[in-house]
This record gives sequence, C-alpha cells and structure tokens, in this order.
Amino acid sequence: EEGGQRWFHLQPDENITPEHPFFWARHFQNWNSRCASCHSTNVEKNYDAAAHSYNTAWSEINVSCEACHGPGSKHVALAKENKLADNNTGFTVPSSQSLSWQFEDDGAIATPQGKKSSTQIDMCGSCHALRTQLTDKTVGLGFHDANRLQLLNEGSYFADGQIREEAFVMGSFLQSKMHGKGVTCSNCHNPHSGKVLVEGNGLCAQCHKPAVFDTPAHHHHQEASAGAACVNCHMPARTYMQVDDRRDHSFTIPRPDLSQALGVPNACTSCHGDQTGKDDAWASEQMSKWGVKPRAGHWANISQRAQVGDVLVARALTRAVDEATLSPVVRASLLQQIAAFPSRVSMETAQKNLQDKNPMVRRAAVSALQALPAETRWQILSPHLQDKSRSVRFQLAETLADVFTQLPADQQNKLADVIEEYRASLSVSADSPATQTAIATLELNLGDTQAAEQAYLQALRIEPNYIPALLNMADYYRGMGQEPEAEPLLKRALLVAPDSGAVQYSYGLHLIRKGDYDGALPHLKLAIQQADAQPRYAYVYAVALDEQGQTDQAVKTLVAATKRWPNQYDLLKTLVLYLEKTGNTFSIYKYISQLSSIAPAAPEVKKLVEKYTR
Repeated sequence: EEGGQRWFHLQPDENITPEHPFFWARHFQNWNSRCASCHSTNVEKNYDAAAHSYNTAWSEINVSCEACHGPGSKHVALAKENKLADNNTGFTVPSSQSLSWQFEDDGAIATPQGKKSSTQIDMCGSCHALRTQLTDKTVGLGFHDANRLQLLNEGSYFADGQIREEAFVMGSFLQSKMHGKGVTCSNCHNPHSGKVLVEGNGLCAQCHKPAVFDTPAHHHHQEASAGAACVNCHMPARTYMQVDDRRDHSFTIPRPDLSQALGVPNACTSCHGDQTGKDDAWASEQMSKWGVKPRAGHWANISQRAQVGDVLVARALTRAVDEATLSPVVRASLLQQIAAFPSRVSMETAQKNLQDKNPMVRRAAVSALQALPAETRWQILSPHLQDKSRSVRFQLAETLADVFTQLPADQQNKLADVIEEYRASLSVSADSPATQTAIATLELNLGDTQAAEQAYLQALRIEPNYIPALLNMADYYRGMGQEPEAEPLLKRALLVAPDSGAVQYSYGLHLIRKGDYDGALPHLKLAIQQADAQPRYAYVYAVALDEQGQTDQAVKTLVAATKRWPNQYDLLKTLVLYLEKTGNTFSIYKYISQLSSIAPAAPEVKKLVEKYTR
C-alpha cells in the first residue's frame, strides 16, 4: 500500500464465486482476454479453442517502448553506435510531432501550423478506445484498419454523445471541434507518463487566450473556484470502478436544455444539483441570463427520435448525415440509424456515403444498406469489396454474407476472399462469446447450420450465461423445428437476466407458441417495462391480451406504447382497430390523424380517414 494504493472489491455486495461471471478466471475478468493486449507488450494470446485454455506469451508484462513504436532492436543498435537522430530513430513507428499552435493578430484561439496527422490517434486509439480488435498486430496500422470503433448509438454514450459507460476517450474526442482542427493527444498529454503538460487552466491557455476565456466574464464563477476550472464545465468527469474519474473529451458547452429534453447530464446541475431549486430549468435560465443561447437543431434530438423508431424523423436524419459541420463519428452514428427507415431518399443517402473519405462513415453506410433486397444490395456494395479499410471490408462481409449462396461462381469468388479475411479477423478474439455469436451469425447467413450451432455452443462454453448466445441459439433451434431444445436456454436466460426485455419477450413468445397464453402474458408485460423494450413487444402483448378477451387492457397498453414510441404504424393501426372493437371511438380521431401523417397513401389508412371524416 505504499504511495496510497490499496486493494478494494469492485463488487462488494456480491459473492464472487467461481460460477460468477466476474470471477477472475471467467471471460469478463480474465487477464488474457480483457487486459493483456493494452497493459502488456507484444502479447500473443495463444488461445486453444478446443481445450478452452491459454498459453499467453509476452515480451514485457507492462507497456514498454515496443508496444507503441514497434520492434526496438534497430533503435538499440543505433543508440549504441551513437547514430540516433530525429529522422532516424530505428523504430517502425517513430514519435509523431503534434501541430504547433500560434495566435494570429487579435485571435482569441490559436490556429494550427502545419499538416494534420492521424499517427497519434492510430497509435493511442488502439487502447484508448472502445473498439473491437481486428488483427493481432496493431502497431503501425491505421486505427480503422486495426480496429472497429463502437459508434455513439451503440449503448455506451448518452443521446448527445457524452460518455456513459467505459468508452475510453477516443469516441468522445473524435466528436470534438478540437480534433477536427488538428489537436492531438500530445498537445495536452505527455505521451509516456500520460500526465497533462500543464496543471489547471494553463493547459487550455496554450490555445485559448486567458484574457478572453479565463475570466469571470466568460466562466461566470469566482476566480480559482471549481466552477472557474475549464475542465469542470467543458470536460465533466464520470467515475468508473468506484475510484477512476475520467473526463469527457468532446469539449462541449453545457446544454441544460438538452438535459430537459432528453435526460442527458450537464455540467451545471452535476455540480449544483444538490442545492435546492437548482435543477436543469434553473441552469437553462441562468445560461440565458449570461447570454449563452443554445444552438437550435442539435443532432441528439434527431438521434433520440430515431432510437425510438419515430418514422417522421427520417428526412431530418438523412439531412443530418450530410451536415458538414458534424464530426465523422457523429455522422456515422446517425447514418447507421438510417437502416430502420428504408426509403428511396435514405438509401440514396447511404449509397452516396460509400464514397466518404472517413472509414467510419463508409462502414456505417454499408450497415445502413442492409435494409435493401439481396440483389440490389450486391449490385451497390460489390464494387467496394476492396475498400482500403479492414473495418469497412469486414462490414461488407457481414452485410453480404446472406447473398453468397445466391451468387454465380465468379461473383462468389470475389466475396469469398473478403469473407475469409473476416473469418481470420474473428479468430483474433475467438475466446470471446460475442465473437463466437458473430461467427454463428456468419455461418447461418452462409447456410452452414452445423457450424453455426457449434459456434453457439462454444460461446456458451466460454460464458454459459451470455444472453445474446442463449437467445440466438434458442431462436436457431426454433428455426430448425426444435422448439423443445430452446426452452432450457430461455429458462437459463430468464434466471440470469430477468430485467432484460429481450429475455422476457423471447420466453413469452415461446410460451405462446406452446399455447400457454396465461403463462406468457406476465412475461410479455414485464418485457415492455424494461429499459431495452421495443415497440414490437408492446404490439405482441396487446394482441395476446386481445386474444384472451382483454381488449380494454390491450387498448391501455397501446395508448401507453404510442406515447413511448410515437408514430409507429403497427401500434397505431392496432389501437384504432381495438378502439373500434370496444366501441370507444371518441378518441379514435387523433390516432387516425397520426396514421395519416405517417402513411397517407396506405389503403387501410385511406379507408379509415374516409370513414371517420364523412
């Protein structure tokens, strides 16, 4: 405990037995799988899938020079010969120079001098990012050639892009205007110690004139107070693992108005929220008094509507994707959401972005085009199979795998090379249940059901309680006509994750297929009460209630669902049907109006409009 360090329990309220997912030898906590690649040097995992064991090797147990710069023998030789030079370090990846920044004329913010470089993002990002590793050797590769970055709409960020779960900085930093201008890691951090170059506001003063920004006229707090610290307003921290405070690196202005609309945090009420009356509304009013006007049309409002499936957001979503002022990681995250709203305009937007210079955007475009029919998808995507970025090529492999068996031999050969490259990439993390589940999906799309089953079994061997594998394998058995084989998997999932809407829904559907409506209804009800609930869950629950003669309860369910998930055609149409069935037509008009706004040309909607507007 020298230096103040101490051991402590991350889950003090849980009994971490060998069967617990967080036991040190299980997948979610073992060193070989979860820690070594970033905390040691030249790691070779050497995972034996058949034996489910490791023979991991490394050159240094900690992070040494070669972890970032590649082989160092030539560097050592040059040093011994006293021949080292800035342009001849002997390393495969020499230290990159960050841009210098200079104040010009009366500018309040410094401007970059020189050409932007991605070297540090490529180097540092491989560990300081929430990503999937695509190759076992990442040194010297571009980030997107070595990794697949998790985008902002995949669960680890708040709706406005602020860090929520452990996102490890890079996805946050890529959103920032500073990154867009050329700021890189070593402008603020010593690359070897990780410490900031200057403590306090002096760090920001390198580029932001303190006479303009480090004054009460700008920050509206007492000098030298916590509120006067740049980082507390523009880089709010979240605490992970009880003791690890990590700051958001998107460098945004606090937006209490977004907190009011979307429930996201903001720096103002994070500090002042424990004081009576100082809530998001107070913070918004205070900023307005200071003359800080929030910009209209923040992309988070669009993204949030897309996440709940509001079809009326589709046009705004496609426009936002092409908004040049948004960072590529934001555009990619929005583009990925387009798949839920297939239309001529949205698919043309996705197709156009296959040519984008940023691999995140191209990858998201490929993903969005999954909504197209197989033949059209192949015609549009096949010319891009040689994309220079691995992350894009592997997304192409995923998106086109189900087309493979429909292609003539010569075209199969073109796709086969990319699929085999993708298979090899998956082997890098073959000790992960998520990877084994991805392998199963790939094999199913390629028509190899036996290989898919083996991959599911391997996923559950690695982590017996891995929910996606349990649910997907149960669905696999259902598709194979082996419903009895699915039941124990679903029951296990129910024991492990009773608070999962997907689990409750899957088990409820299983009981309905068995004809056990009485048993199914409680599970379907629980499904729509969970955080991960989807509109489909509410629709199925309402239909099941109606089947059991509980149409009034079905109406209540659908009314609540249309508030949670606005402008959902199936929910609205079924609600109108049940209102007619119960003779409760007093409130039917507003739901018909909503149907007319989202599907005015649908024959069923036209009939309803004609019927109730005579």
